[in-house]
Amino acid sequence: MARKSEILTAALTVCLLSHGALAQSFTPAPVPAAPAEVRLAAAPSRYYGGVEYLLWSVKDAPLAVPLLSTAPFTEPDRGGFLKDASATVLYGAPHPPSAGGNDTQSFPMFSGSRVTAGYWLDDAHNFALEGSAFLLQQQAAGYGFKSDSGGNPPTRIPLYNSVPYASGGVGMIVAPTEDGVPVSLPGDTTGSASFDSRLKFWGADALGAVTLYRSPSFELTGLGGFSYLNLSEGFGLNVSIDGIPNTPYAGESGFTTDSFKTENQFFGGSLGVRGRYTYGRFSAEATAKLGVGLSHEIEDITGGFVDFNTPLVSNIPGVTYGQRLVTQGPNGIFAQPSNEGRRSTDKFAVAPGVKFSLGYDLTSSIQLTVGYDFLYYSSVLRPTDQIDRSFSKGLPFQQDPTSTVGPMRMMRTTDFYAQGLNVGVAFKF
Repeated sequence: MARKSEILTAALTVCLLSHGALAQSFTPAPVPAAPAEVRLAAAPSRYYGGVEYLLWSVKDAPLAVPLLSTAPFTEPDRGGFLKDASATVLYGAPHPPSAGGNDTQSFPMFSGSRVTAGYWLDDAHNFALEGSAFLLQQQAAGYGFKSDSGGNPPTRIPLYNSVPYASGGVGMIVAPTEDGVPVSLPGDTTGSASFDSRLKFWGADALGAVTLYRSPSFELTGLGGFSYLNLSEGFGLNVSIDGIPNTPYAGESGFTTDSFKTENQFFGGSLGVRGRYTYGRFSAEATAKLGVGLSHEIEDITGGFVDFNTPLVSNIPGVTYGQRLVTQGPNGIFAQPSNEGRRSTDKFAVAPGVKFSLGYDLTSSIQLTVGYDFLYYSSVLRPTDQIDRSFSKGLPFQQDPTSTVGPMRMMRTTDFYAQGLNVGVAFKF
């Protein structure tokens, strides 16, 4: 009996051991834990943007009229009148048959910057909101003249006297003719004149973006939203005149100032497309947009003069009553009470633009870019286009108090463009 019991116990032990081995042979091997970056897939980048340096040029400022002239100092018209080929335009628009002149004023290259920021509204990158703004530094350009101590060379600010006036307020009546305000006259007065043009340009966009087509190497995006542009310019003319000692004009002096300012603001809707092709780390991108809207155009003209020690005159030719210590008024040369003041108008305008750029990916999030921009603005006021040179020459320095016919308000429009290179860094995260 004991022998049976031992045999049963041994058999049971073998069965249990064999069952454990069998169970162990069918237990699956443990799976190693996946790295965190595999277990949690990274969310797609939603933010994108960039910063760019701009090096642009702009359309030259127009010089619509001749602004400074010279001619031989001979009688009966002593120096500077634009009446024949002996005269020369030193600055400003050509005026045949006189020689010289230039109808535009160029500016140095403009440095600037542009900032862009966008946000994809969905992980699939189908819809985004995007904003950008650019700003060019203000630039100035112009021309300066100063005579020698003897008043050489003879120069004038040329204008056309459209109505008769009394020379010096008394004496000879000057009929309508090509005329001019003297700056320097040999043996009588020395003088200087400066012409200054200034320009500042900036703008902004607020856009929505929708992906129209996407493949592994190409993407086409539609753009739509709002565009704003601001073009501000100024033109200044300053003339200073001094009588030469030991002449009838000794002790007399005076100066005038003219200021023509314009501001143009474009408000409009904008539609466009952007195409992007990618090849490895390299990419090429082109954007075209068209803004359609209103151009709010502002003109602001001011002028003035101050005279020191000018003679008091009477109605009798050649008769004086001493000297006026100071005489002043709102009369510049081209800026007169008839056209001075601030006024504005609204006009339909379009503002198309294109941008091309090449990119190189430094990392998956940072890209270097270089490219070209062209931006057009169809309707703007520019300062020197607002100068009317046909009026009574008796108005500058108020030399003839009876003169009342002044220059007209022009509100003359033209177009404008800016273009140039861009270099920047784009990012996404």
